[in-house]
Amino acid sequence: MPAARGSKYCYLHHPDPAVANRRKRNASRAATLGNSRIGAEIRSTRLLVRELLDLTLSNDLHPLIRKRLTEVVQLLQVYCRLSELELAAGEKPTSGDIALPEDAEERIREWAGVEETKVRERERLVEDLSQAMEAQGHDTQAVKSVMGG
Repeated sequence: MPAARGSKYCYLHHPDPAVANRRKRNASRAATLGNSRIGAEIRSTRLLVRELLDLTLSNDLHPLIRKRLTEVVQLLQVYCRLSELELAAGEKPTSGDIALPEDAEERIREWAGVEETKVRERERLVEDLSQAMEAQGHDTQAVKSVMGG
């Protein structure tokens, strides 16, 4: 590197303690996030949360499933915050310590689809049972309250 202005030393070899401390701090930051997979894993987790938020805020899912996805997003936020605190405390986790499983988004979407199907089936069952009971002249409130209809 060329010498710094007004000095015979370059930035990397300057003997001034203030410059050395700045070099050390910059190198530490680069090692923590920039030159490791940790930054990429944090970014992928952030993108997963964004996908889940989009899915949660859509009107395509039953309200109960959207509520459960909100809980999943909250758990991911806690997970990310704990990772952040670990880094701030000076810990140097390996990339596998922070990364979520690669198939996490796919597994969550699959779970949401299965749960959505279960909720819709239960609603249809309550409706069919209620219609049959009403046809026989029975009170349907007890069935609806027990089955959440």
